[in-house]
Amino acid sequence: MQQKIITVCGPIAPEQLGFTSMHEHILSDCSMFRNRVRKTCFAPYPQSVQPGDKLTMENRSALRHDIVLSIDNMKLDDEQVMTLEVADFKAGGGDSIVEVSAPGIRSSPEDLLAIQRIAERTGVHIVASAGLYVEDTWPARFRTMTFEQFAAFLRREIAQGVGDTGILPGQIKAAYEVYNQQLDDYLRAAAYVAGDTGIPLQVHLGPDITPDEVRQNLLTPLFRGGCVPGKTILCHVQFFMGVLSLDQLVTTPGWLPFDISFLRELLDMGFILAFTPLGFEADNEPLGFAHFPDWYTLSGLVALIREGYARQLVIGNDVFTKLATRHGGGEGYRRLTDFVVPILKKSGVSDQDIHSMTVANPARILAV
Repeated sequence: MQQKIITVCGPIAPEQLGFTSMHEHILSDCSMFRNRVRKTCFAPYPQSVQPGDKLTMENRSALRHDIVLSIDNMKLDDEQVMTLEVADFKAGGGDSIVEVSAPGIRSSPEDLLAIQRIAERTGVHIVASAGLYVEDTWPARFRTMTFEQFAAFLRREIAQGVGDTGILPGQIKAAYEVYNQQLDDYLRAAAYVAGDTGIPLQVHLGPDITPDEVRQNLLTPLFRGGCVPGKTILCHVQFFMGVLSLDQLVTTPGWLPFDISFLRELLDMGFILAFTPLGFEADNEPLGFAHFPDWYTLSGLVALIREGYARQLVIGNDVFTKLATRHGGGEGYRRLTDFVVPILKKSGVSDQDIHSMTVANPARILAV
């Protein structure tokens, strides 16, 4: 049977996919991040932005250092603006986007109807996600589900569409930040349904987790569920290259962590690694952490390309705040085509390897 990729506007042939960002949000609500427990402040900042303040040029700099101060900043909620943002991606040479929002960070399933309209207006292929994000974002009805119920939920969305929209997903979303049995059941179910249906699975990895946690608390349930590594994308993997501690960076001149050994370990198991976010300028200085600049992220990507892993690597911008959009003064969805691809070429990465990461790999992974 001929393979296809499922988009919000229907199936397409894999060769139609083109240049793809594998991890994006188009309409989403990440304001729940404000409710998370914050660590002890490293460098206290004056609270110049109030929760009800809109993103403006006057408060943009403050929000760069603490994105959650403004509820408005954490929401991508304007269909007209996001249509222009996606159209800008198309004008820059982009063809397709994998939209990774899920219940808890998707305002409602009806967001997908708006995303479908955006796809129709812009000509960009958009792949939607079934599944769930981090457990603290799960709506109440998911918090008591069993393995069997999680599997039934995923199968229904894959067969009938997300919510009552009738829009079919092209991948399953999962996430790991804090382990518990409920999450273990969901991860096993997501891996099981992905393996059984052939639909890819993309897993968010939190910024504070360790390789040992991933081995024990993520990979174990995934493999118990029948995970297919070549169809499983692990994202935000640059966080494993090192912790950019302001204390150490400032007090130890010349110190810079760089360790890709765990990334090699995952690649040697057959997993797909997504380097994302790119173009994300925000940091967390009050908590003592510098942001991961693109040159640092790309140094890990280039090292792995040189070691021959290009067929297992993908990239994405991960736009999820107004701050990150072009209309909010950020890079928007254009960072990949405007900066990442040119700098990879400048660094000696071949056209073939760039094509693999941005065109061939996404098409192979998303095809069912």
